[in-house]
Amino acid sequence: RAHDITLDEIGAHLTKGALKDKSGGWLSRVLGYLGAAFIFGGLALFITMIWDDLNSPARVIITYGPGIVAFILGIMVLKDERYEKASTPLFLKSAVLLPTGMFVFLHEYADGDDAQLAAMIVFGILSLQFLLPFFKLQRTSLLFFAFLFWNSSVGILMERAEVPGELIGIGLGVSIMAVAWTIDRTQYRAIAPFYYFLGSVGLLWSVFDAVEGIPVIDILYLPLTIFLMLVSTRMHSRTLLLVSTFALLGFLGYYTDEYFADVTGWPIALMLMGFMLIGVSAYAVKLGRQIGKKPL
Repeated sequence: RAHDITLDEIGAHLTKGALKDKSGGWLSRVLGYLGAAFIFGGLALFITMIWDDLNSPARVIITYGPGIVAFILGIMVLKDERYEKASTPLFLKSAVLLPTGMFVFLHEYADGDDAQLAAMIVFGILSLQFLLPFFKLQRTSLLFFAFLFWNSSVGILMERAEVPGELIGIGLGVSIMAVAWTIDRTQYRAIAPFYYFLGSVGLLWSVFDAVEGIPVIDILYLPLTIFLMLVSTRMHSRTLLLVSTFALLGFLGYYTDEYFADVTGWPIALMLMGFMLIGVSAYAVKLGRQIGKKPL
């Protein structure tokens, strides 16, 4: 009474504590997830078997319906702390089913066959659908899917504008890493490693495609990987360090094979490459320790 604690709050706390104290709780969760996967897989298989017998409204309802229901349930369970952990798998399910249902709707009712435009519209709408509730609910999973759909829509828009593929990868890679760095400094940092990985892989892969096989120019890939290794210490990201290190090792292998494979000094080049790999690995370990010592 003194602290205005309601019976519902006491009950929720006791229930949550009891669930934590149950032995074998992890086994029940695993079996629950496994059972849900079997149900979902069986439903998908059943839909596939009867798909040709369904009319257009039924096809839309059976694909889009479960997705929107899962999305609404994911929001509803956040009102009770006993079930708020269920919101993430519900949002994950909706993120898979909603685009499927929307593509089915466009296929059944929209004229034309512009798949690129359809994908851009679908992903753009979904990015807003997940982003707007995020401002109210502040759930990391909502931000994760909103940013994922947003980048998908922007990438398709750039491709539709006939931007070269290498520039698309470079532009999206840099922007994704910049946003991931901003996210990493907030309470939603759990999703930052994934976007560090996505952005750095896109950037390094695109740059390599652009410079591969061009003498003198391709060596510029080396300082880029080293620069990203140094940036990883500033961002405190072991993910970025791992990607840039593997990119550097792969480039050293490419460069020695491209320019030294047919010369008599090839064995010497292999030994030099071995020493370089050892040096790179030692430097990567040193940077990883520096990242671990710095507070987030």
